[in-house]
Amino acid sequence: MRVERNGIAISPGIAVGKVVILDRSKTIVQRTGIEESQIGSEKQRFLSAVKRSKDELLSIKDKLDSEGAGEHHQILNFNIMMLEDYLLSEKVLKHIESERVNAGWAVNSVLTKKSEAFKDVEDIYMKERLADIYYLGERILRNLHGVHEDIPMLDEDSILITHDISALDVVQYAKNKAAGIATDIGALTSHSAIVAKSLGIPAVMGLQDITLRASPGDSIFIDGFTGTVILDPGEEEFEEFKKRKSDYLDLEKKLLQYAKLSGRTQDGKEIKVNANIEITEELNLAMCYGAEGIGMYRTEFLFTNAVYFPDEEKQLESYKKVVSALNSPEVTIRTLDIGGDKFPAGMEPSKKLNPALGLRGIRYSLHDVDTFSTQVRAILRSAEDDKKIRMLIPMVSKLSEIIDTKRIISGIARELGREDSWEIGVMIETPSAAIIASDIAEEVDFLSIGTNDLIQYTLAVDRINEHVSYLYTPFHPAILRLIKSVVEAGHEKGIPVGVCGEMASQLSCVPLLVGMDVDELSMNAHSIPKVKKLLNTITEKDSKRILKHSLGLKTEYEIREYVRRAIVSKWGESFPPEFIIEITSSV
Repeated sequence: MRVERNGIAISPGIAVGKVVILDRSKTIVQRTGIEESQIGSEKQRFLSAVKRSKDELLSIKDKLDSEGAGEHHQILNFNIMMLEDYLLSEKVLKHIESERVNAGWAVNSVLTKKSEAFKDVEDIYMKERLADIYYLGERILRNLHGVHEDIPMLDEDSILITHDISALDVVQYAKNKAAGIATDIGALTSHSAIVAKSLGIPAVMGLQDITLRASPGDSIFIDGFTGTVILDPGEEEFEEFKKRKSDYLDLEKKLLQYAKLSGRTQDGKEIKVNANIEITEELNLAMCYGAEGIGMYRTEFLFTNAVYFPDEEKQLESYKKVVSALNSPEVTIRTLDIGGDKFPAGMEPSKKLNPALGLRGIRYSLHDVDTFSTQVRAILRSAEDDKKIRMLIPMVSKLSEIIDTKRIISGIARELGREDSWEIGVMIETPSAAIIASDIAEEVDFLSIGTNDLIQYTLAVDRINEHVSYLYTPFHPAILRLIKSVVEAGHEKGIPVGVCGEMASQLSCVPLLVGMDVDELSMNAHSIPKVKKLLNTITEKDSKRILKHSLGLKTEYEIREYVRRAIVSKWGESFPPEFIIEITSSV
């Protein structure tokens, strides 16, 4: 029977194939008392299960080493370090002895307590730490029960269906030809989501009950752009889905052609089109899709995916990859945007901190100067002779934060003899920073508008809250006026201004940004060719006219509809049909 579900669009792409069920159900553990004479053997059972678990991960890592897995190592290393954690093993061994219980119950009890520190924290990064602990415990329990992991035989049209999936599973099954992934639960920033995206596997998560609806061998369609999954479609519909996949592959070929275009409007306005990346695997995608530089390398993954903060050398290794990857003088590394309740798994989060308004971004960095200094040293050391490294500072709300930050960076640069190898920029993502943008512009080399947070903070809207997400829109008059004022403030001080939020990749928003004289657009790699094609089709002159008329309108509804109609009427004949659909369906 046909079943249609809508979930979270995790990794772009279209997959059509047959269902393969991956059983990741929770291992049932019963409490069994043991005699004193059995304590030693039960401890040994636990230690042997830990060793087998570690050997499995090392085997996966060896395979990835030969293929240059890059940041995936961070995920593996986290799990391996947890298995090597003396305190974890000691607690389980003590629990076996003091409670006189079986090893499985002891593992379950200790990891349950460890996860309690993260249970009530709502931040998505911390939820992922909880998931890591769960996956680790399940691996140990499977080995305690002698359950060996056999990867099912996959064909090129095999699509994995599972309740939840770990990043390690994504890596393993990607290497075994999985064509797509659909899960009951999952989040956009989970490790598994990030890895699926970096490997180019179409994925949809958060489908709630897809595992209850699917059976092995069922026909299935996955749309990683919209988050739609359809099980057991009719024969004609299935053929239509195959055609959609073929059309998508044709579009991908077009995109690769568009990737060769320069970031320039039809009447000669040059705008840099750069990539936002989170893990180094995305560098290949950025190059493939025509990125002119790295507009923002988010460094949180290095920190949130580790038991403890990475040292200077570990950070340097990743930063060097980013700096040397593209033949571009422009590489922007955003300093750690962590805090509130975003901490690595080895650190206990405080329940007193508000994830949105608390100790995060530059506030956290200035609070923990040692950690910040370590990151700054690694970033400065990664600079190459012909490139200035651009450091982007997040969550700025007042001028003194920039002055204090510059003092720290300048001191470290002098120590390293790298005084001329860096530039500093500010993420304009709080209303206060936008309002004092002119003052901030006097202290920095560039501004980058983070529209995701700026829209949320300005409109007081949590866009992932289903009750108010409809209020989140880049077309709100206040948002357009605020962005325009920031661009003007930067240009008055003679510095470039870019946009690095999702608004930069929304085709219906690009003419508005062009009309505001934005110098740079930075986005996910897959969107770069589309934006380049649009830029080469539109004109700066008409974009300014569209912006001027939009700013005279009073509501987001009026602005959105006017912009859509204006783009389609002026340039619609020059766009592929897919562009028209995207423009007219934008929020």
